[in-house]
Amino acid sequence: MKIEVMLWMVVLILMALAFFFPKTRSFSISAIAVAIVVIVAIIVIAKRGEPVKYGATAEPPVAQKPVDFEQFHIEKLDKADPAAKSRIRLEEIRFDQVRVETGAERGSVGMIVARLYNDSPTYTLTDYGYYLVAQDCIREVCTTVFDQRGVSSVSVPPRQARDVRISIRDGGRRDVPRFKILGTPNVLLTPTATRADAAGSAPAAD
Repeated sequence: MKIEVMLWMVVLILMALAFFFPKTRSFSISAIAVAIVVIVAIIVIAKRGEPVKYGATAEPPVAQKPVDFEQFHIEKLDKADPAAKSRIRLEEIRFDQVRVETGAERGSVGMIVARLYNDSPTYTLTDYGYYLVAQDCIREVCTTVFDQRGVSSVSVPPRQARDVRISIRDGGRRDVPRFKILGTPNVLLTPTATRADAAGSAPAAD
């Protein structure tokens, strides 16, 4: 700063005057002290006004991703029994009687209820993957307003069916509905994965 340089020059001049003119030495020393105090005050004020700078090697903080417990569960099952996801073919399971359960607010959807059929003649279905599409149909025009993928546990013996319930993930604040249906709801539910336990096979016929 130019002001600091000028003040340091004044200090040097006062020191020279104090050395060459003893009669004014006390005045010069007092002036030198005042100048030093002013310089220090200027430096402190300037430092406070400067923005905080990070080092060149410092990296911005990385936002931590939430743990996907559903995916962790799937990976754990696949490692324990790799053949589990191929015992029942995808074509051997299907959803039917799909219906909507309304949420707390008018027009909101809280849950999807469906009947899951296991057409496998041999194995019990233990987990299923799904792709859910929610459509809002107004004047015979259906528009997709929400979709969701997931995996759920279930126990459906061979050639039997069970009712399943799929919750709509809020994705944020629980007091705000994920979406609303203004007309007539239409839900498309498609199976995307299967898993069966080797010990869950049907008993051999006599």
